[in-house]
Amino acid sequence: MKPPIAFIGAGGAHDVHLGNSAALVEWEGKTFLIDCGFTVYPRLVQLGLIEKIQAVCITHLHDDHIGSLSALLYHRHFISRLEPLLVIAGTPELHAKLYTLLHFLMGEVERFADLRLSYPPYVEPIPTNRLHAPHMPSCGYLFSGKGGHLLYSGDIGEPIPVLKDPSWKAQHQPLWAFHDVAFRRSPTHCYYEELHPFVEEVQIWGYHCDPAQAPSDNRVPLVHSEFLLAAL
Repeated sequence: MKPPIAFIGAGGAHDVHLGNSAALVEWEGKTFLIDCGFTVYPRLVQLGLIEKIQAVCITHLHDDHIGSLSALLYHRHFISRLEPLLVIAGTPELHAKLYTLLHFLMGEVERFADLRLSYPPYVEPIPTNRLHAPHMPSCGYLFSGKGGHLLYSGDIGEPIPVLKDPSWKAQHQPLWAFHDVAFRRSPTHCYYEELHPFVEEVQIWGYHCDPAQAPSDNRVPLVHSEFLLAAL
């Protein structure tokens, strides 16, 4: 079974030709958008997906992950005439800072977004605060259902901690893991060699990178080969 995920873009912050990393996940009959960076809203418009999205999961507040969120919310409110969109910011600090930012940009947040910490029972935030940047609240997300579990890391400077827990992995099988990956060592993104131990343990794919830069010894499959939306 192929994981029910399709990437709108899968590049790093400056890989504009590949698009900001963002993905659509179809789960329990709902369409989730994970992150909405500065290249994402135009692509959603081009692909006719604005009204299909039923919830947005935000991993952190860097511009390549929320840079066009307000544009998406404005479009749905003023053009599509839809109810406020569910937006999940999975830790208290992330929730508070996103609310403050949206309030600064948009005024009355509740007109445009139903901002929540979680969306029970099948979408679980995985806190990763300050594992991407010291000042930055962040989280990954776990989608769980009868058919399996889909883990999305968000940006993180090491393998997401749950992957290092054998008992957690045993309880979440089958497990599809989509993890940010870097081909140069950095404190803010996971170096590809650090993901190699997990390649044999879970079904894992890397994103937030330029595949043209992948070293010859990289063993992490990249989403660019099979999970990008065909229309791009």
